[in-house]
Amino acid sequence: MPPASVVAPRLSEGLKTTMEDLAVDKIVNNGVGLVEPGRAHELYQGLHSHLQRSGIDGVKVDVIHILEMLCEEYGGRVELAKAYYRALTDSVKKHFKGNGVIASMEHCNDFMFLGTETISLGRVGDDFWCTDPSGDPNGTYWLQGCHMVHCAYNSLWMGQFIHPDWDMFQSTHPCAAFHAASRAISGGPVYVSDAVGRHDFDLLKRLTLPDGTILRCAHYALPTRDCLFEDPLHNGKTMLKIWNLNKYTGVVGAFNCQGGGWCPKSRRNKCASEFSRPVTATARPSDVEWKNGKHPISVKGVEHFAVYFVESKKLKLLEPQDEVEITLDPFNYELLVVSPVKKLSLGQKSVQFAPIGLANMLNAGAQLKVRSLKKSKRR
Repeated sequence: MPPASVVAPRLSEGLKTTMEDLAVDKIVNNGVGLVEPGRAHELYQGLHSHLQRSGIDGVKVDVIHILEMLCEEYGGRVELAKAYYRALTDSVKKHFKGNGVIASMEHCNDFMFLGTETISLGRVGDDFWCTDPSGDPNGTYWLQGCHMVHCAYNSLWMGQFIHPDWDMFQSTHPCAAFHAASRAISGGPVYVSDAVGRHDFDLLKRLTLPDGTILRCAHYALPTRDCLFEDPLHNGKTMLKIWNLNKYTGVVGAFNCQGGGWCPKSRRNKCASEFSRPVTATARPSDVEWKNGKHPISVKGVEHFAVYFVESKKLKLLEPQDEVEITLDPFNYELLVVSPVKKLSLGQKSVQFAPIGLANMLNAGAQLKVRSLKKSKRR
């Protein structure tokens, strides 16, 4: 392994006047070990070859944005980033099947332009915080809504470069089901950071099949159009709604995230309990962007949709622009499976058919892989 020296990070004037962050404070106070950029390839080749020999088939690269804070004596951020991303890219191609890597804390232009040659999966929000690192006991709740909103809206931008990853969560957290529902339809990986022996298996079984298969969506989740320019954290009335696609069905997730978020005055995420209240919103089949994704679903000529409410276990038949009201308490959710109704001709008869999927799973419609109808032989 090449030698490294401890470098004191320097924050730009812009960063100094934006968010105060505990992790950044620790980094600035303690310094960062940096390998000279001309030998960055030795760093990654050495690390990754050892991991590969040990049976590891992928890595997570965290705090990627730190390079811009260390670049002063190394030709500036562009040159330092070029050296490190080139070295990382070459090593990942060689040791981890081309793109076996997750990026985290990579929300910087350097990464978007230089890091995405091999990295196709990246975090789109802040870390999952069990509690507020600033000590607010209510952070156990309002920080969860904040995390969810950040992931949904950041995906609008970052989804153009990488596949969004909404981070892990803990299945025994007070808001575990709230998180699980969002991960189930996020389209990204689903994983938990439970302590050993502390698991909610009933919840985990709603995310994965007995053989370990994760029921993932075919696209990545995005906010519905009617909440794009609203504030689902601070106005006491807007519900976060996200949509996604499975192979044969759409899905809409509704989440009451009101109660806390970014405060420009204190320059940190902060509780806003005055907005934490029950919220009512409307949902409709047209909330799903059916034409998006690699495998869009044709709804041309579809007159009705079967809509299954996963949590309240209700089934409704709606026209494309029909609305249904959803009322949720703070940090609660509802998931809607939206299935186009098909008209099928069976000889002299016709029937209408709409698959729903596994009703006990959070992403119920993801299990539907093949849809066919065969005539039975008459005897």
